Amino acid sequence: MKNMKLALSTLALVASVNVFAHGMMTMTYPKDGAMLMAQAERVELNFQNPMKVVSLKVVGSQGKPVSVRFDRNADTTKSFQTMLPMLAPDSYTVHWKAMGEDGHMMKGSYGFMQH
Repeated sequence: MKNMKLALSTLALVASVNVFAHGMMTMTYPKDGAMLMAQAERVELNFQNPMKVVSLKVVGSQGKPVSVRFDRNADTTKSFQTMLPMLAPDSYTVHWKAMGEDGHMMKGSYGFMQH
């Protein structure tokens, strides 16, 4: 029983170290689930640790992509921003991938509505 407790404790400790070693998302703009009356001017991703955004896609409800520009070769940063063109009223999803300084990849997506 002691060996089982020791193994579980060790596993929990290793798992928690890995979680804190990589950049977690701390904030986005627009916020996930936001319903914006004013025009969304940018996509902003904030991370706990420096990350390099390697992929960013913004798509409307019909799967139509929105043109966004970003430099895949930019330095790692805790705060990434890129401007959006004028958005038509619709529901949008932001899909992103980012790489930490240790090479660890993260990805996620979130949505917002533009009125």
